[in-house]
Amino acid sequence: MKKSDKEGTAEVILKTSVSLHADVLERIREKLSAALGVDVKLNPRIDRKVKGMVVYLDEQRQFALDLAEPMKELEKKLAALPMDGELIEDKAKRTIKIIESYQPVTGIKISETNLKKAFEDFKGSHLMLHSKVHLDDSVLEKMKEKLSAAAGRELFIDVKVNPRMEAGAVLYVGDDKRVILDTRYKWLADLERSVAARKETGFIKEEEASSFIRTMIEETEPKLQLEEVQETGSVLEVGDGVAVVSGLKSVGSQELVELEGNVYGIAFNLLSEKVGCILLGPEEQIREGSEVVRTGHLLKVPVGEALVGRIINALGQPIDGKGPIEVDLYNPVEKKAPGIIERHPVVEPLHAGIKVLDALVPLGRGQRELIIGDRKIGKTTMAIDTILSQKNTDVFCIYASIGQKASSVARVVNILEEYGALEYTTIVVALPNEQPAFRYIAPYTACAIGEYFMEKGRNALVVYDDLSKHAVTYREMSALLKRPIGREAYPGDIFYIHSRLLERAARLAIELGGGSLTALPIVETLAGDISAFIPTNVISICDGQIFLDTNLFNEGFRPAMDVGLSVSRVGGSAQTKAMKKVAGRLRIDLAQYQEMAQFVKFGAEVDQTTLDQLTRGERGRELLKQAQHLPLSMEQEIVILYAVINGYMDDIPLEQTADFEEAFFKYMDQNHAPVLESIDQTKELHPATEEDLKSAILSFKEAFKRRVAKEDSEEGSRLAGSL
Repeated sequence: MKKSDKEGTAEVILKTSVSLHADVLERIREKLSAALGVDVKLNPRIDRKVKGMVVYLDEQRQFALDLAEPMKELEKKLAALPMDGELIEDKAKRTIKIIESYQPVTGIKISETNLKKAFEDFKGSHLMLHSKVHLDDSVLEKMKEKLSAAAGRELFIDVKVNPRMEAGAVLYVGDDKRVILDTRYKWLADLERSVAARKETGFIKEEEASSFIRTMIEETEPKLQLEEVQETGSVLEVGDGVAVVSGLKSVGSQELVELEGNVYGIAFNLLSEKVGCILLGPEEQIREGSEVVRTGHLLKVPVGEALVGRIINALGQPIDGKGPIEVDLYNPVEKKAPGIIERHPVVEPLHAGIKVLDALVPLGRGQRELIIGDRKIGKTTMAIDTILSQKNTDVFCIYASIGQKASSVARVVNILEEYGALEYTTIVVALPNEQPAFRYIAPYTACAIGEYFMEKGRNALVVYDDLSKHAVTYREMSALLKRPIGREAYPGDIFYIHSRLLERAARLAIELGGGSLTALPIVETLAGDISAFIPTNVISICDGQIFLDTNLFNEGFRPAMDVGLSVSRVGGSAQTKAMKKVAGRLRIDLAQYQEMAQFVKFGAEVDQTTLDQLTRGERGRELLKQAQHLPLSMEQEIVILYAVINGYMDDIPLEQTADFEEAFFKYMDQNHAPVLESIDQTKELHPATEEDLKSAILSFKEAFKRRVAKEDSEEGSRLAGSL
């Protein structure tokens, strides 16, 4: 021990096999200072040959601080303790203090404990190790080998260093088990129990003290401690669907907690001294001061084929009166979105059955397409018609009603039942009179159900109706928990709330099954303001938007889609070759019509070419009108659009366009079914098919004109007779 220049200090060399944190070094220095009676200055050095920690007082004297072989070091210390007149209780207390002085670094005895129980229900491959100090790579490798042997498969260890930990090392096995690797805590607990038991039976003789302590230490050999992750706290406040609790220091974000009366909550707002929870049940049974217990789990909901055709709440529980739902699989409501490598480009169309949508703003499987507009102008109708169009396809549908009135939900259910769409649709309902937590998790529940089909290599469509109410709910919960507000009083993370939901929509890579999840979120605007906070947020997350205009709706143009403000960033990649051929020309005709229509408003004279463009644009615009809940097949859309862009309907009066379309579909079904079948099967307009289609259009057009002329003649005769 080298004396320092300053009186009462000493320099001590500390050799370790790993680098130690400053907090650990300071505690070692304090213990050595107290033991030596002088102010110790530590000189730490890393020596890979050293096992654990070794303190060098001088060249002759050294002291190991390692728990790998605790018996030998303890016996040396015990031999130096005075025995005259001491009672066993005092002796044991001093022994415990000696054991407490050891700082475990590498003394982790995994081989002495059977860890199979810890891995019984663990299906993953990555373990999280929380350590007080940095561990050597060789130690981690040995630990990995022993844990892999116990689990029967290869495991991987992720290390997180936390100097403020009470224990030396804790291994987390999944969400519900942890292994205390700091042997000292288990050891001390057993020693203290032995002392307490001996105290009850009286003290032993002085000469038996040493042998008793040695036996006690041998019987309490350090072992790993496996325990369930369970932490309790107490309720501080409760009301309005939220509860503030204390004592849950290790609870994680979005973790389930159990409150009084079998009511569960979600850890929502994590603060240093308390945790804000949103409740998933009635709050009447919860009292202030009652106990709260961690579950160690995230919220999971049932998924699978059994949910198809059912109406459920946000927790996956049936509310349609058709009995319980029996499932074997549960998915977490919160899940990481697929990465870029796991995704496949969106190239396969999702047929919506709406002409203006399929032609101008096509949907692709795996796309995120926003439906946006003011209230009561057809947003939900467009989404429902898209669901109806998936009949007889391989697409499963999920409709999430977020804060909608019960009457609105009942109307949607009746429509789906009437058109036979409920048999391939799951409806998730969160009513406005339920707890805020239900409206918050409802879209995530719907997404988890859809992800089941996507991960099975199948296709799913999920509708979120609507995310405006979801954002308001999130703002409501945040205000109740007194979280800081941001723009328009929404919390700062509202963008993240929606992005982590919508980005889970994807088309998976072929090697992952090639399944897809398509998302149709709905956002409500006020007075058509798409520059508001929530609309701009969701627009930036999605792959395009369908903007519904109030003026168009009032003019009778339905669906009231504004072609100028609506866009699909997937575009023609999500269209068949046949649709791409007719849609490209339609877009040009409509754009020219809009420009010319503005020009002739001022009374300008136009030539025949301009007049022809106006005539064709008018027919094309009129043809894009469509009645609700009557989706068309892809081949029907192509044949009627082909007729209008090639001028076959230019001489059809504008008011007769709808009649022409309806009669034309019946004519094609009855007389030219092979043309429709060819388009449906090949997704192309081959030259031979195109010639047959032209012939069919001309034949029908002549028949239609004769029929109209006959009806007009009969109507004229009827009027003349009445006069």
